[in-house]
Amino acid sequence: MSNKILENIPITEEVKDQNFKYNLSKFEYDLYHDEDNKVEKIIRVKRVLSQNKEEKWKLFEDNKVVFVVEGNKLTNKEKEFLRTIDGVNFLISQCKQGIKSFNSLKAEIKKKIK
Repeated sequence: MSNKILENIPITEEVKDQNFKYNLSKFEYDLYHDEDNKVEKIIRVKRVLSQNKEEKWKLFEDNKVVFVVEGNKLTNKEKEFLRTIDGVNFLISQCKQGIKSFNSLKAEIKKKIK
């Protein structure tokens, strides 16, 4: 073994692998943080039309039906509101807050329309 004296070579953060053609990151942990890996709830709204022209809005949370809003219990104005993007966003926000009952949801829809 030969004893070589190493000069003071500054170690920088710009270490790159010469064999890797497309190095996207200086370090492999720059883009992904495992400790931030959290599974969030997925909330979806699906409008369903039955054969007898009745509408329903199903609220899903992680592929489970959480709540069903039946269109035959709503007025035409309330149905028109729920068909819009604002109506769908409203249903998603209500689902995130936790819908207690149909009557409370209907009261919130009335407040939103006025």
